[in-house]
Amino acid sequence: MPPPEISKRVLDAKLEACKFAFSKLSAVKTTRMKNYKQLRTLLMLKEISRRGADRDFLKDPENSVTRILCSVLKQVVSNADRSLKSLRGFHYETLDDQEKQQVTRMIASVQGMGSRKYEPEAVEHHQDDMAEPMEMEIYLGNGDDSVGADFGDIVLDPISWPLESQLTLEWVETLMGLLNQFTWKNSVSEFPVVLPHSVAVSLVDCASQILDKEANCVKINCSSEDARVIVVGDLHGQLHDLLKIFDQSGRPSQNQWFVFNGNYIGRGSWSLEVFLVLLAWKILMPENVFLLRGSSETRVSAEELDFLKETCDRYGEHGPMLYSKCIDCFKMLPLASVISDSVYTTHGGLFQSSRIQEDSANPSLLLGSLEELDKIERRQVGENDDENITLNHVLWSCPWMADGLSESNYKGLLWGADCTETFLKQSNLKMIIRSHEGPDARADREDMGNMLSGYSADHEVESGKLYTIFSASMFSQGSRNYENEGAYAVLEPPNFTEPRFVSYTVENVPRLQHQMRSDGSSSRQLQMWENRTGDGFASMGISNPPSWTVPLSSDPSQSLQLREPSHVFEGLPVPNTIEEPHKSNYDYLFRLISALKQEIQTRDNREKELMDNLTKTKATLEVISQMSSSL
Repeated sequence: MPPPEISKRVLDAKLEACKFAFSKLSAVKTTRMKNYKQLRTLLMLKEISRRGADRDFLKDPENSVTRILCSVLKQVVSNADRSLKSLRGFHYETLDDQEKQQVTRMIASVQGMGSRKYEPEAVEHHQDDMAEPMEMEIYLGNGDDSVGADFGDIVLDPISWPLESQLTLEWVETLMGLLNQFTWKNSVSEFPVVLPHSVAVSLVDCASQILDKEANCVKINCSSEDARVIVVGDLHGQLHDLLKIFDQSGRPSQNQWFVFNGNYIGRGSWSLEVFLVLLAWKILMPENVFLLRGSSETRVSAEELDFLKETCDRYGEHGPMLYSKCIDCFKMLPLASVISDSVYTTHGGLFQSSRIQEDSANPSLLLGSLEELDKIERRQVGENDDENITLNHVLWSCPWMADGLSESNYKGLLWGADCTETFLKQSNLKMIIRSHEGPDARADREDMGNMLSGYSADHEVESGKLYTIFSASMFSQGSRNYENEGAYAVLEPPNFTEPRFVSYTVENVPRLQHQMRSDGSSSRQLQMWENRTGDGFASMGISNPPSWTVPLSSDPSQSLQLREPSHVFEGLPVPNTIEEPHKSNYDYLFRLISALKQEIQTRDNREKELMDNLTKTKATLEVISQMSSSL
């Protein structure tokens, strides 16, 4: 044992060190902390240094760092609980969008802290709950000294998969909060830090098992007087519209059902996030959340919409595995729902019957029935899609004002009000709510509703009505923003057939510009889609690739039909700073230049070959001439 005077000197030195640390930490402004984790770390360090500077406290053998931590953690938990209650007491209707976003992010920062308990003997078992040592810049009151490295942007704790795959409401809420916060970081490479690849895979696997057991047309029975059903249309990767819907309408519950009509992925920046959030809700409340399949949820559409690129941007080399699992999950999604024996919802619309037309002298398409819909094989997402006519019709069909059932220029059908009446009557239903079309798809259909309010009443017949609903607000296509509202439908008893449509707008949301698509429409009913030239343009989404008639001779009547050479792509790489639609335009121009250069080179080679032949011919003629002269 060291002499008492040495022990005293050591203790005094440690006390002075603690006092110095406490003075420095006390100068740190808590308002400069980026998130709750930083604030929690600062409080613990400050409390430890304060207690360490207390000679009387250190003399008590019962006092230790563990007990100090326990005391601090209890204080943090108490503060978090009070903060959470205060934040949840905000009246959202008095806030603008930016203020709502700030409150939501603050709630996500302290979510779950108030429910934790820390006892001295158990603190050592809660190491994951305590802030880990981190390098961060400490801003002192006088603005002089700093310790460590720059902390950077918001730091988000990763979410872990719960034991026995038992999701809780708190877990799903935390997931939504984390993903919402992440979108403002605008750095997809850090995505696995927030949502590990294993958690995303578990979400898809668990949801796929549930979806696989559901019928093609799910039946939703709402018997309670306070029941409500929320029907949501196309989201197209716009996560903040989904969060807006949940904020306005409330979360799924035992008395509130949600039906999503498909097209979760698409032209927004957050397709994967939208899909994973919905899968989480499906796992948590499988009897109250129903996810239907949209035209985007096929292998071909997913490829055209760069969904693989999106997953790879987030998970790198692990992206293809998750992408493959999502594709497999798509084929498990049901195709339609019937709500309270009154309302039929689906993505596209009506479909052709598999029955044979008896009157062969006057052939026409026959309308399919719910019984036939239940019998089709929906678990197809790839090359065989075209062989399943009914599946394609359900996903791609659209209403129009003319009577009858007619083939469209793509995979679906066009049906009139008479078909709506027939389907409602033979199915004993009162209403159809479908999606698939947004303001872009309706821009050239002046006889139909323009969808700028997020919904349209398309047919009104004796047996009921047909509505189209679209939930992606401020929908963009290339450089054009339609400035439309998104909408969802609220169905309530007694008969659920008088929908109340709620329109909304989400503005000033973060976007990843390089992921925004500029091609096509929400329904992608494009005549030119199947007539593309070259393999390269399909991956770029350019619907009118260069197939140009260009005069390349002095005779204007002689022209050349140019086609893009799929094996050649010349031109400098497009800088990352160039945003859509300019990036696609540059790519387009480079491919055209490539085609022109290749053709010019081909012509040069032909002319060179011709000149060589002429030279050889001339030389031969000269030899013959000389031989003739000598004779």
